[in-house]
Amino acid sequence: MSVRDKVRWREWADGLRLKMMAQLIAHVAKSVQETAAERPASVGTQRFWRARQAGTRANDTLSKAGIDIEGNAEGKDATVTLQLNDSWKAIMKQVLDRRADRRPF
Repeated sequence: MSVRDKVRWREWADGLRLKMMAQLIAHVAKSVQETAAERPASVGTQRFWRARQAGTRANDTLSKAGIDIEGNAEGKDATVTLQLNDSWKAIMKQVLDRRADRRPF
């Protein structure tokens, strides 16, 4: 993967995390095709997704951005679940707890 692709992945993952935090959703299911449409560079091969899912790649851009991958990226209608990692989930929980504390009874 080129440096440009790594930067694009990081920017995409950071943007996804920001959208998820703004909408207060901890996970989102996306098809590989949908992800390809959102990203300017190719999403990579099946090997790319399996390695990201297993966390075995040296460049773990998505994990560093706070996104974990679940699901199977194989097949024509492949869908993966992109979710916030535990650190970002804890931050979201704090936000939700603060909002619940402000509600009038």
